[in-house]
Amino acid sequence: MSGVAGSDRIDREYVKPTVERYVNDVLKGFPPFRDAKISGSFNASGKHDFGDIDLIVQVDADNKKDIKKDLQRYLEARPNTEILPFTSDKYTGRRSYNSGEIVTVSYPQVGQNKTVQIDNIIALTPEESSFKENFLNMPAEKQGLILGLVKVAIQEAQFVRKLPDLLARVGLQVPNTDKKLEFNLSGINLSLRAYTADEQGREVKGTREILWQSNKWADTVNLLSHYNLRQSFEDLLNDVKMSLKHPASKERIKGLFNSMVSIKSGEVGTAKGERKQETIDMVNTMEKYTFFRDNILMEGKAFHNRNWSKKLSAVDVINLTTSGIILLYVLSEEGDESARKYTRKLYQQYPGFNKTSISMSDIYTLISAFYTKTYMLDDDTCDLLKSKALPAWLLRKYLNKIGSGKMTSQDAITFFYRLKSTFGVQNSNVTQALSLAQRYEKLDGNEKHKLYRLLYGYFNTHGRIMDIFSSVREKYFDSFDK
Repeated sequence: MSGVAGSDRIDREYVKPTVERYVNDVLKGFPPFRDAKISGSFNASGKHDFGDIDLIVQVDADNKKDIKKDLQRYLEARPNTEILPFTSDKYTGRRSYNSGEIVTVSYPQVGQNKTVQIDNIIALTPEESSFKENFLNMPAEKQGLILGLVKVAIQEAQFVRKLPDLLARVGLQVPNTDKKLEFNLSGINLSLRAYTADEQGREVKGTREILWQSNKWADTVNLLSHYNLRQSFEDLLNDVKMSLKHPASKERIKGLFNSMVSIKSGEVGTAKGERKQETIDMVNTMEKYTFFRDNILMEGKAFHNRNWSKKLSAVDVINLTTSGIILLYVLSEEGDESARKYTRKLYQQYPGFNKTSISMSDIYTLISAFYTKTYMLDDDTCDLLKSKALPAWLLRKYLNKIGSGKMTSQDAITFFYRLKSTFGVQNSNVTQALSLAQRYEKLDGNEKHKLYRLLYGYFNTHGRIMDIFSSVREKYFDSFDK
């Protein structure tokens, strides 16, 4: 038995002939009727049978609520042998059910001594019909993922300061409002909302405004134009994991996905239920925080700024060097190839770190101060740093492991302990970051977030203009400013 009607399941081969007869014998007798299209799992999967038929029914009307009632009255006026009484426990004897966008009936299957539930999904225009068709023809897991992407679209755009560009994709300008903005996607339309948020970021009841809405599917495609919505769920999910910037976006998508894609009691132990569980697990295992993805590390020249460099103490150099190496390690562990390339350049040109050059990266310049005197620091500072230098071969060994992405967990424990003890690191932010970096492979999302915050805190105060920080700050650390 299936759905509110309590009807039978229907084999794939009987779906089209049953719909054809239903349209010709029933719907065409309803004057406002214009068109009908099969949607949903029949188009989105290779299933052999279905619990119901999803039928997008376009009608000529201005008011959906009224036309649904008119359709309901028309259907119930048909013979009992055509529009059949429901047999479900809850609705036995009823002959229609009106809910949301749908009017549900039970209808005889062609060629079978069975019934089938038909969900008439009402659309008032060809554009709305096409919108519903595109949305409903996607499998549920893909719908859930796209709903989440739409929800976080503005959050993501604001994070990288590109909100005007995002809104322009759908022909909008930034609204003049202090309220929080958010796109919302449903099976009906795409809309832009504005609402007042409380301290936890939740919508305050009664403050919502609908600023814009569209039932053109092309607007949804344009809004998410940096994603290929036609690709598989797995491929789309991988793109999502790699592209999201804001630290809260993945958690938001997870929440929305779990609220939409759930395993009903009748699906437990079935192929459908297993597929749902598989997709739920895939979404829920997205890493909680991934800041470092893009190849964005550029070599700036902080040491060109003598007002900054001449104020550096030996302690500053120690802490900045340590923090820089930690950050490079974290970036490398997150798969950022630009970080690995940056790290390799630290030891490839001058393996002994005993040459100074203003053309080298800021981290190299700091490292070189442990091995040779530099005009950028005073003599006393240089002498003190030389007394704290790691053997060049040892530092080169571990930088090579970072640069090749081959640093093991034991390597990290050994190296960062040696770094801390040799350098004599005392700054609380840096020592905490060292402790977390030693066991990076085992950190959970909250611990990674703490590590990123510690690195941000130190660089933001002491090394704001350094290449390694300024390159990642805008994209990955701006949330900590707020």
